[in-house]
Amino acid sequence: MNISLSPELDMSDLLQVSTQTLGDVEIVLCTGRMDASSCPLCEKVIQGLIKSGKQRIVFNGSGLSYISSAGLRILLATKKDLSHLGGDLRLACLTPAIRDVITMTGFNRIFTLYESESEAVASFS
Repeated sequence: MNISLSPELDMSDLLQVSTQTLGDVEIVLCTGRMDASSCPLCEKVIQGLIKSGKQRIVFNGSGLSYISSAGLRILLATKKDLSHLGGDLRLACLTPAIRDVITMTGFNRIFTLYESESEAVASFS
């Protein structure tokens, strides 16, 4: 599934969200800027996965150029929702800039971070 949202002012801020299934793990790949105007798209996709019974999700951040506090809130809320269901959210392939934000905010103590998508998927076994 591919979904994209184009903010009204600047096409370079385009957020694209795609999903892929690997066994019983869902991969969510967000590309572009994850800010207050684009976060509802990512949240809708992730909540749709959870409502369909998915409990193991890997968030691939390799295509993110920016994440705001609104984006961090989506990740935190997703982790909380999944933990209540016995699942988890793992973060993988973060760009250096996004990894810095995750570290500066202390989210690296909340989330398990993986260098590769395959490592994150395998960690659910």
